[in-house]
Amino acid sequence: MSTRRGNTAPRCWGPRLWWLGLLVGMIVAYLVLNGREISYWPFMIVLIGTALAGATGAKFLGTWIDRNHRTDKGLLKQEIKQCRTLLKWLKKVQRKHGEDLQAGVLRRKLSGGIEKLDELLKTRPPEIDDLLEERRRMEQFVEDHLTRFRKSSTREFVESIGMAVLIALALRAFVLEAFQIPSGSMIPSLRVGDHIFVNKMAYGIRVPMLPLHIGALRIPAVSLNWSMPEPGDVIVFVTPENEVEDYIKRVIAVAGDTVEVRDQMVYVNGEPYTIEDAGKFNYDHLNEDGEFDYRAFSRKFIELIPEAPHPILRRTCADDRDCALRFGTKCNLEKGVCQQTHFGPYKVPDGHVFCMGDNRDDSRDSRYWGSVPMEFIKGKAEFIWWSYREGLVRWERMFTRIR
Repeated sequence: MSTRRGNTAPRCWGPRLWWLGLLVGMIVAYLVLNGREISYWPFMIVLIGTALAGATGAKFLGTWIDRNHRTDKGLLKQEIKQCRTLLKWLKKVQRKHGEDLQAGVLRRKLSGGIEKLDELLKTRPPEIDDLLEERRRMEQFVEDHLTRFRKSSTREFVESIGMAVLIALALRAFVLEAFQIPSGSMIPSLRVGDHIFVNKMAYGIRVPMLPLHIGALRIPAVSLNWSMPEPGDVIVFVTPENEVEDYIKRVIAVAGDTVEVRDQMVYVNGEPYTIEDAGKFNYDHLNEDGEFDYRAFSRKFIELIPEAPHPILRRTCADDRDCALRFGTKCNLEKGVCQQTHFGPYKVPDGHVFCMGDNRDDSRDSRYWGSVPMEFIKGKAEFIWWSYREGLVRWERMFTRIR
């Protein structure tokens, strides 16, 4: 059975469908734009326009449903909810400000209204018309005599925004944080311009903003860890090199392991991580501003870490001048790729992990500044949620897990 109450019906479906329409609009925009080469501002205009169109249409639909097709059961449920909210506020005013009411008659009217609402709500089932009448009577009483006890709209807005900001800061500090990839050290797994989410509770909880240097004073990093990263995990951490910058690398070995690099292979505890040739991989190397620097010629391999096989890159070369010299790399003329002559053996200390970039000849990592202490680790990189560089949105990289 349905009833028509017009504008007197409480709003229910309008606010609910607004959010649903917004989400549907964004999904439609994604499906329409997916796979198209589109620059940033046209993308944002289409996305926002489609999302707002979906939200507006859904709101109108919800308002029409509220006015014309609400069932008696749904209206009663909404009326009970509004009456309970009003009753809770009235009891709070009575408890905190009852003695501040100037006339005893006002105190009696407030107490009587509370008792009446309480009695109606306890009736099984409540009568919707009685609830509606009593709610309107008490709302008029509030308007005439109790408005000074209500929070102003400005205060409610400020408190709502403040609470939202505090929740967002807490989530960012301890649960989930967004990072942007600034360099090509993790190519091909991660590219410059990828925006990722990091799970900050994957290994434990750490105190934000530490370590901290104040003049000559150093406040060390502090964390409470309940698990260790595993070989193959991609993690974000504060680099031990300067204890300021955030780096993202892949865990190669954990505490107690012995790491050695020789003949283009990584050995952990004397056992090699086997690699399989996956062909040529050329890419545009970008500078720190995200602008084209040069065309990099590489070869892609799959490094078979048992827990997490993943791609790595080695720079192709014709002589030693084509190879970076940071880690003593030289050109293997037989294979035509750069390889590190030798590193290690290096034993990873307790409470540390050894990390390397997937772009092996263009990565500043544990081979240079040593292992990463657990208290420096911010979290595990989970997935790419947005990717934009060189004027184009890279759809194929969005919403992909980091492996």
